[in-house]
Amino acid sequence: MKIDYIFMALTIVCILSMLFNRKINVAKVFIEQLRVFKDNRTQKISLLDILSFVICPHLLSAIMVFWYDFHVEKELAQVLTTAFSLIFTLMLAFETILVGKKSSVNDIEREVINQTFISVVSASIFSLIGIFLSIMILFTSNDIVAKILTTLILALSFMTIMLLLMIIKRTFKVFMRENVNSDK
Repeated sequence: MKIDYIFMALTIVCILSMLFNRKINVAKVFIEQLRVFKDNRTQKISLLDILSFVICPHLLSAIMVFWYDFHVEKELAQVLTTAFSLIFTLMLAFETILVGKKSSVNDIEREVINQTFISVVSASIFSLIGIFLSIMILFTSNDIVAKILTTLILALSFMTIMLLLMIIKRTFKVFMRENVNSDK
C-alpha cells in the first residue's frame, strides 16, 4: 500500500515537472481567457461569466460526484477520451481558420475573432487535459482519486461545452455581419 503512494507521488512530481516547463506553460492562455469574460460596457470581469464558465461547471460536477455518486466507468472513460480527441482535432482546424481571419479591417470584428481564438485555444487545452484525465481514470483503483478525477473530467466537459457554445455564437455573429456587408 505504501508503495502505491510513493508511485502516485512520483507520478504527480513527474507530471508537474513536465507541465511547469516554460516552453509549454499555458497559464497565459487562461489569463487571456479570463479577459474574454470582460463586460464591454464596464470593462470589468463579468461575475456572471465567471459563474457560468468556471464556478458552475465545478460546482455541478462536485454535486454529481459527491451527492449523486456519479462515477466514470471504463466504457464512459473511453467514450470521453474519443470525444475530447474529436473536439481537440476540430479546435485545431478552427484555430487555423481564425488565424486567416485575424486581418479583418473592422476593429470590433477583429476583437471578436481574437477573443474567439483565445476560447478555441482554451477549449483545445481543456480537451487535451480531458483526454489525459480520462485515460488516468482507467488506471485508478483508489476511490478518492477516482472521485477527484471524475469531478475534474466533468468540470472540463462542462467548461468545454460552454466555450463551444460561445465560439459557435461568436462565429455566427461574425458570419452574419459578413453576409450583411456582402449583400450591400
